[in-house]
Amino acid sequence: MRLRTAARVLALALLYAAMVGSLHPVDLAVGAVLAVGVMRLFPMAGLPPGVSSREGWRCLWHLPRFGGALTVLVVKSCAQLLGVIFGGRERAAHAGVVDVPMGERTARGVQVSSWVMSLAPGTVLLELDWERRVMRMHALDASDPEALRRQQDDFYRRYQRAVFP
Repeated sequence: MRLRTAARVLALALLYAAMVGSLHPVDLAVGAVLAVGVMRLFPMAGLPPGVSSREGWRCLWHLPRFGGALTVLVVKSCAQLLGVIFGGRERAAHAGVVDVPMGERTARGVQVSSWVMSLAPGTVLLELDWERRVMRMHALDASDPEALRRQQDDFYRRYQRAVFP
């Protein structure tokens, strides 16, 4: 096991120990096993970024803007969801599946877009079709699929592309 991999396993195991509130050796061992499982399940998360150090600083510079935009997106989505649940709107009748093109996103960019899509209440990623290069998502309000596609593309272009292309 390389030093970088061991450091990641240790960090994830300590995170698990902090979550369960115990430094018992059994809990640390369970945390290490889970850490290895997570690293195997999500192998791209362990890859070093394929960018120069200057590019890395540029991405870091835009990260707060991405985080703020993500927070705004989640709050807006929560408000829309509350409107569907408590309001008289009949938007729930328009639930459906929408295909969102991956466009110019890299594999990591698709991964982050999928996460953003699923984090916002009212939408969830169903599948990634790499052959057709589309992300299939379910939306609580799919009455205007083009607007959903524009929303996803706009978020990517304005906020995500600078950090996770």
